Amino acid sequence: MELTVVLAGIPVRLSLRSPAYAACFQPFWTEADPVAAVRVPEDALKEAAPHYEAGTTPEQVEYLELGPRVCDALLPYGRILFHGAAILWRGRVWVFTANSGTGKTTQYMLWKLCFGSEIKILNGDKPLLEFREGGILVHPSPWRGKEGLGSLDAAPLGGIILLEQSEENRMRRLLPAEAAGPLLTQLLFTRKNADDVRAACALEERLLAQVPVWLLQNRGDAASAALCRDTLMEAQT
Repeated sequence: MELTVVLAGIPVRLSLRSPAYAACFQPFWTEADPVAAVRVPEDALKEAAPHYEAGTTPEQVEYLELGPRVCDALLPYGRILFHGAAILWRGRVWVFTANSGTGKTTQYMLWKLCFGSEIKILNGDKPLLEFREGGILVHPSPWRGKEGLGSLDAAPLGGIILLEQSEENRMRRLLPAEAAGPLLTQLLFTRKNADDVRAACALEERLLAQVPVWLLQNRGDAASAALCRDTLMEAQT
């Protein structure tokens, strides 16, 4: 199955072996001429499959593996796929990031429970970052996570919150040197060639220069969401 989608303003042609996940891409379909074509080779699917949890179908592996390959195609245009849950709050996007299973969705759900009228989900798992002259714009993507959380909004990036599980709720702003390593692991490209690595590192350098990054060590409770909101609000005043 062949389809063209527009992601963060860039049209890309995708090749899918089956239509099983075509609906995930439907909101992004376009008739524009693509600037790149992306597919997951058969050998790459076989290599990736053992790294997914038991029960993951070949179609799901293909859908997930398309993400980093799409990111490779978008790197020359100053776009990159980022692993995190992105919420829209006070006119800006705030991204909770961490390794899978560390509480990104939990933190969003806590915010929704405590401050529901204040926030909106932009993407539940893998938003796209667009690097512009005046800042960084966050876009939705077809990769929304298991819960399928997302919208079609785009807004400026306000900051990134790195999550860690802890027995005590604490939050502090990180120096760029502290944040560089953890954030690099959340940039979702294939790392197949040196040029892509250099391009991604250059974008991360711009990210760290322009956007604040906080560390939220938390218990996964309502108090941690309140601490995070209060800290971010104070930083904006």
